[in-house]
Amino acid sequence: MSPKVAEEHKEARRKQILEAAARVFIRLGYQAATMKDVVEESGLSRGGVYLYYGSTEQMMLDLIEEGDREVDEMPKMLQDGVRVWDVIEGLIRGMTADMDQASQGLAPVYYELFITGWRKRAYETLMARRYNRSLDAFVGLLEEGVRRKEFHPPVPVAHIAKMVFSFHDGLQIHAIQFGADLVDVPGQTDAMLLSLKHLLGLGVTSKEEFA
Repeated sequence: MSPKVAEEHKEARRKQILEAAARVFIRLGYQAATMKDVVEESGLSRGGVYLYYGSTEQMMLDLIEEGDREVDEMPKMLQDGVRVWDVIEGLIRGMTADMDQASQGLAPVYYELFITGWRKRAYETLMARRYNRSLDAFVGLLEEGVRRKEFHPPVPVAHIAKMVFSFHDGLQIHAIQFGADLVDVPGQTDAMLLSLKHLLGLGVTSKEEFA
């Protein structure tokens, strides 16, 4: 087996284990899940799983890292001729699109990990790093809109980015707890985008112009 094939095989096996771990975490919760559960879910031998991961915590951290890689794609969305606003609107709608399924995905598992482990220094550092990484990327989009003279915000763009993040996290928690229908995720998303357009100085005067 060539080195390239060997690496591809290892990566495929690692992803197989992570996918199994994700299913277990969603079904049982992070705290209740065990290595035995993941081994059985993966269909691999105990040794085959332990060759890649020694704990469910390692698996969880890798799942978080996999999700965070999407942040690196933000700058690539700013292709020639694409308005910065269109990119931002697409991101926000994408973040809220699946909130009707939020309680059945990994989002509650992430919150469980961070809430139950918030006193743990490693988790505190991880949370701060994730927040700052995503925030910097989003601030970069807003700054690009200002540079292109597309946006004319009356407050620092970092404040706007933090507001958007707080909106998303609060909406997601409410959707998990009460259900997307009760909290009206589409309506709140429209309201946030309309408010954000005003805040960025895009001159919206009605919902019709926003749509």
